[in-house]
Amino acid sequence: MADSQDVWGIEIGQAGLKAVHLRYAEAADQVLAMAHEYIPHPKILSQPDAIPEELIPAAIATFLESHDLRGSQVAISLPGATSLARFINLPPVESNKVAQIVEYEAKQQIPFDLDDVIWTYQKISGSVDEDSGYMLNAEVGLFAMKRDQVYETLQPFLDADIEVDLVQIAPLALYNFVCYDQMGIRVEDEPDDVDEYTIVLDMGTDNTTLLITNGAKIWIRNVPLGGNHFTRALTKEMKLTFSKAEHLKCHATKSEDPRAVFQALRPVFNEYVSEIQRSIGYFSSVNRDAKIVRVLGCGNGFKLAGLQKFLQQSLQYDVERVESLQGVIGEKVLNSSEFQDNVLTFAVPMGLALQCLGVTRVHTTLLPSEIKTARLIRQKKPWAVIAASILLAGLAVDVFPRGCVDRSVRDVAVVAASKASDKAYSEITNTQGEYDTLAGEFDGEQLRREPN
Repeated sequence: MADSQDVWGIEIGQAGLKAVHLRYAEAADQVLAMAHEYIPHPKILSQPDAIPEELIPAAIATFLESHDLRGSQVAISLPGATSLARFINLPPVESNKVAQIVEYEAKQQIPFDLDDVIWTYQKISGSVDEDSGYMLNAEVGLFAMKRDQVYETLQPFLDADIEVDLVQIAPLALYNFVCYDQMGIRVEDEPDDVDEYTIVLDMGTDNTTLLITNGAKIWIRNVPLGGNHFTRALTKEMKLTFSKAEHLKCHATKSEDPRAVFQALRPVFNEYVSEIQRSIGYFSSVNRDAKIVRVLGCGNGFKLAGLQKFLQQSLQYDVERVESLQGVIGEKVLNSSEFQDNVLTFAVPMGLALQCLGVTRVHTTLLPSEIKTARLIRQKKPWAVIAASILLAGLAVDVFPRGCVDRSVRDVAVVAASKASDKAYSEITNTQGEYDTLAGEFDGEQLRREPN
């Protein structure tokens, strides 16, 4: 169950920074949208002359000028194109040995040394036989990203003194959003493993996240085509600069010759559909009972005129755009013109914030364990200082009056003071030992923790 904590979900994409501020409204038992922000970069980060190391901090600085994050939890996303997500069906295994099996699978599935990646896992489905203690029909999601890439994403936030509480790969944030907002699945629900599946297409600047789910199962693929590919087609076919081609793409229906524009875009349309059909074909070959019933489109790339109709005709499925939210309230945000204009691009930030509130099925994080450990120790240290100060103050109160008594009792005072000092030292040593234990627990956190 979620609490009343304020949370921010922040995604920094190729085109800009997107953020949403959510709060759990206990009285209404609903999630309330408090604020949002969309800050486009002056240049798309993947353009040759763009400098992400300057553009990203500038976007964060602009964001902080308008929003105070103190007292709020912060969740950020990692790009899906450079992350790894695998879903593994485990053989019947004792419940207390799932972590060992998953570590073995991680070594097989992750194409890097485990010391070079940050990885985690979660049980997606499965039940425990009460008599034998074995986990049956268990499916585990394994999620990973190279350590240096995680820190590369985190660094601009750390430099801006933003304390990040959750780090999630974008496809899982998208899944959390779709399940909670579009399918109505709540964290306490155990969704039925039905045969009807939904395809979700989140078209970004350079890539499209393709997600197929029925709420219970997840299948993810990165399609290496995005909005920029349509822009580049116009620069090539119509001999335009990138900026003019981008403007023409966004206003194709209002151009002098819309037919010529769509003719130039048609090869990319065909390639895009071909990639989706290839993905559907593979998914159907390994999930023979699955029945795809609809396609949901999100991401600002899905604003492209004609794309929705073309996909519907080519794929023979109902194609809908995520143009309204079903599970979040807050008219001030949801009805604002800026939010409405960019609602397609807020799916991932929404999913991040919803997970941070604790209302989603997937709850993993790739926040480095060393950051979590340092943060916990920092939070505990003030209490250690207070405890030590009280002990030392007590010692001073005990010893000082004894210095004023007759020499005949000084030996007794010295002995008492020595005992009090030893006791204080012992207390401080025990407190330090607790910190050391806390730090040690985090070293093996991901291997020992049994997913919920």
